[in-house]
Formats: sequence, C-alpha cells, structure tokens
Amino acid sequence: MNPVGFRAGVLHGTSIPWRCFDRFYRLLPADFCEEPMESTDADPEMIVVLRSGLEAPLRRKIRQRLESHGAIISQIEATSRYYFELRGEIAAIETLAVDSWPGVEKVVVVGDQSAHWALDRSRPVQPIQVGSTLIGPGSFCIIAGPCAVEDEQRTLRIAASVAAAGADLFRGGAYKPRTSPYAFQGLGELAYPVLESAREETGLGIVTEVLDPREVESISGIADMLQVGSRNMHNYSLLKELGQTSVPVLLKRGFASTTDELLLAAEYILSAGNPNVILCERGIRCGAASREVVLDLGAVPELHQRTHLPVLVDPSHGSGEAYRVGALARAAVAAGADGVLIEVHDQPEAALSDGRQALTPGQFAELVPVLRQIRALTQPDGELIPEEIVSVSGGEDR
Repeated sequence: MNPVGFRAGVLHGTSIPWRCFDRFYRLLPADFCEEPMESTDADPEMIVVLRSGLEAPLRRKIRQRLESHGAIISQIEATSRYYFELRGEIAAIETLAVDSWPGVEKVVVVGDQSAHWALDRSRPVQPIQVGSTLIGPGSFCIIAGPCAVEDEQRTLRIAASVAAAGADLFRGGAYKPRTSPYAFQGLGELAYPVLESAREETGLGIVTEVLDPREVESISGIADMLQVGSRNMHNYSLLKELGQTSVPVLLKRGFASTTDELLLAAEYILSAGNPNVILCERGIRCGAASREVVLDLGAVPELHQRTHLPVLVDPSHGSGEAYRVGALARAAVAAGADGVLIEVHDQPEAALSDGRQALTPGQFAELVPVLRQIRALTQPDGELIPEEIVSVSGGEDR
C-alpha cells in the first residue's frame, strides 16, 4: 500500500519511483511528504527529516548550513513537520553527523554517495583502453610478469614468454614497497629503459607501480597503466595526483579495507578528472586466513553491481603460494572478473621478491587457455554453453 503522498507509483513532489523508495519509507514518519512546497524533476540524493513542530528560524538555520556545503535544497511540508530534499553534490554532507544537529530527527540517504563511480544503468558500460588492450565488458585481460624488474635480460625473457603464452599486458615493478626496509626495493629509474625495451620487443603494454606523487609524471612516460598497490590505496596525495593524468590507473584494494573504502579511494582519482580507473581485488586479512590473506572473490560481483569500473583479480597476492594461484585464478574468472594479474618468474626460487607465489613460464602457458575457456563459458554476452554441458540424458537440465 502506498502511503499518503505516493501517487501513481511515484513519491509525490519528486520523481522517485515507489519501487525504488519503499525500502527507505519505513525509516520515515507516517506523515512524510503530503504537500511539496518546492518542486523539481531531479531525484533527491538525501532526505533530512526535521523534528515535529520545529520553528521557522531553526529550519532556516539548518537549511543554510546544508546549502553552505553545496547542496540544492527543496523544502517539503507535511502535517506536523518539514523535510528537506537534498540534490547535487552531497558527498561532503554525508561525512557530517547531520542527524545529531539540533532540530534534525533523521537522515535518509537515497542515492549513491559518489556519482563518479556509481553505476548508471541507463548507460552502457564502456571498457577502458590500456595500450592496445581493452579492459571491461566484452573482453578479458591477462596481465603477467615478475613482481619486480630485476635485470634487463631476465625481464626480457619473461616478457617474451608471457607474450607467447597469450598475455595481454606485461607487469613489472620499477619500485617495490616492502615491509622490511632491507628487502629489495626495485631498481627505480634504472628499470624504465628495461620496461620500454620489453614493450618494443613484445608489443605488450606496460603496467608498473607508482609510490610517490612526485614520480607520477616520469613513470607516466613509460607506463600504459599505473598501479597503486595495496599499501598506497589510502595515499590520498598520490590518488589526487593520479587524477591529474589521463593514464589508466590500476587501484588495488587495501588488505584491511572494505569495498566502500576501495570505491571512495577510486573517487579521489575520478573526481580529480581521470575517468580511467580499474579496480583490483588482491586479498584481505581476516581471522580465517591460513596464510597472510584470503582472496575475497565475493567482492567481484558486488562491485559489478555498484560501479561501472572494471574489476580485476590478483590471485598471486591473494594466495601467497604458487600452488594455489591456478585454482584461485580459475575461480576469479568464474566469479566474473574482467581480468587477472599473475606473477611469472623464470626462476621463482631466485626471485628477489614474491618468488613463492610466482608461476613458471610453463605453468603460466598451461593456465592461460584454461582461463580463456572458462571465460567463454561464463561471460553473459559470450558464446552459448554447449548443450552437452548443461543437459543430461533424458532431457533434464542440470
């Protein structure tokens, strides 16, 4: 049953469909929205419920305070109270404790917090181009290579092997953030010409990590995609700087971060002007972890429900052990990932970083066609699954 104020399936005085608003209605008083005092066609992002009988001077004070943060306010009068509908940029207001302000009874958020990352179902989702590779709907991307660039000959050998096996992009860290200050930190600028040679010899686009806002410009000159590692997901100075470039950014989820925090980290880049952000699930720490992290594959469909940004999975960092990488990579593809990042090294036991989780070139070559086959069977807009896979004798569907 529609409450007073809902007519023809639409919230009276707004354009919010009843089916989209009913989950919020139970949070509001029964006299909500009898007569609109100000009308607008745009859907509100937030509703501020004022206390019953609140006097006009305090209503004006609350309205002015909200407007000072950039919101567009519409006032609605009900039987015994007033309401404010908020539109426009309300992300800053959502960080305030508005429900604790004198005269405010309740706050209900209707829209998404950040329009930049939020999925707009009325528009088709477009893939992001990285070099000559598309990442997103209708494509599947495999990024492979060593954790870090160690020397030129080895890097070029690995690049040639992953290219021959079917990788789309080559990964290799010029800089490596390490837990121990005594561990190998990468070659730094000495790795730049090595990565450029890898691109020239294989044709693969380059993915490499950036740690410092001051390095964004120089690394952008040799990288087709800049990687923000798990430790730097909350490096807001770096994220803002990355928003000033048009180079695609691979943003890894922090190992102690929620998906909401990942999306808001992406918002720093998006709101600064760079629309080319790709998310990456790489494992999180939790009480059930048998090793350092557990790969949260449930984040993949969740993020696809909430954002238009492509979602990749890193089964190497998400497992910490090479023997688990293949199984987790296969599961990531089945979960709907738009691609995977896999560490490959020709001598994992001699690797200067993350050797335990690196596949050999031979193991990687065996895994690639399997991942592509799974993708062909599970992608929503892909080829039809063969009938013998989904049917049994007798004609009953599995």
